[in-house]
Amino acid sequence: MLKSTFIFSALLSLSVQALPADNATAYFSGLESSLINNGLSGLWNAIVVANHTDTGPDLINKLYSDDQFTIYAPNNAAWDGSGLSQPPANGDLVSLLSYNIVQATLNSSTDIAPIRHHTIAFTELRSPTVDLPGDQTQVIVLETAVNATTGQDVNDGTVLVRGDNWNATSAGEQFVYSNLHIQPIDKILAVPSPLLKTLSQSGLAIAANLGATSAISAISDAGLNDTLSSECHGCTFFIPVNAAIDVATNFTGLGNDEKRNVLLNHVLNGSTVYSPDLNPGNAYITSAGMPLIYLADDQGKKFVSVGQYRASILRSDIPVSNGVVHLIDTLMIESQNNHERADSAASSASSEAESRTTTTNVIGVGNTQAPLTTSATQTSSAATANSTQAESFALRSMRGPGDIESALKVSIIALVLGRLWI
Repeated sequence: MLKSTFIFSALLSLSVQALPADNATAYFSGLESSLINNGLSGLWNAIVVANHTDTGPDLINKLYSDDQFTIYAPNNAAWDGSGLSQPPANGDLVSLLSYNIVQATLNSSTDIAPIRHHTIAFTELRSPTVDLPGDQTQVIVLETAVNATTGQDVNDGTVLVRGDNWNATSAGEQFVYSNLHIQPIDKILAVPSPLLKTLSQSGLAIAANLGATSAISAISDAGLNDTLSSECHGCTFFIPVNAAIDVATNFTGLGNDEKRNVLLNHVLNGSTVYSPDLNPGNAYITSAGMPLIYLADDQGKKFVSVGQYRASILRSDIPVSNGVVHLIDTLMIESQNNHERADSAASSASSEAESRTTTTNVIGVGNTQAPLTTSATQTSSAATANSTQAESFALRSMRGPGDIESALKVSIIALVLGRLWI
């Protein structure tokens, strides 16, 4: 580790929001002591190394401010186990640190959603590493840890951070330093990958046949690789698992255009919708231009419906670099399209994302739908649609009176029939 005197001179060379230099000295001196005393010297070392990169000083600058942050801090064992006890001074390290910093205060004992629900927290990781609407930052997905024997909440402040095929677990009590809530964890959080790389991962779901590798072949065969990757700037992907695609024999007999429509009817373009913002009866327009309806039953089981097809959500909120994936159990073989309506919906979502002026830094706090806003200076970079915005977006996307009437009828029917389908 670098010597403290050098550390302080390096950190104080930053222009820290015009705050007095002597205050900065005390702040970073106290942060160093706090991290080291709590077994987080590896994180402090990474901060010092990141300060010698092009973008690291900007990130470190933000900590010394009036804003509140929560840091999910990998413990020393996590740094040693990953081979990053002496990390390289490059942009990847800055991205990694950015993904461990949340733009809000999250209390591990009171603010994290229980099992089978998620708290979505917006981090400091932003473009060019992510491609989300309105310069929205990447998220981490949190839930309360489960007792392996009983399957119930632990209720002791233990938190899970859920990645694509990994979980990180809190490793010790959360503590507070100045404007930072610091939660030690047992793993370095891996920055979300692009869509197709994420779908190629094993372990996305509990059983092997609930992986999503078959979707990669379907997307490629339909010529949608670029459409869903580089051309989709913030999308919601309802991805059928392998078992769903493997049994969909009537899909294989469709023509290429019909296959494209089927797959695009599983995608919301320009709108990244996480599970806490999905409310029963919400209607969205897919990338093929058809209404997609979200449903839930009294037992908390969740569904989406397109046309006459309905699919259960098996796993929600897998972040990818350009949106979010929800795994579903059925390939919804709706081959109709309405390109004009799809384009209108995407344009509306994009415009709304660019014009947002409020910051929502956490959604799904303690299993509530209400957003939590705590940043004092940011205005739009971490914004996401809440349930009201989502409903408004859905109706604006359906321009004609017939479209609105049709979608409302589908929503009402779906709500009534949702319990009968189960």
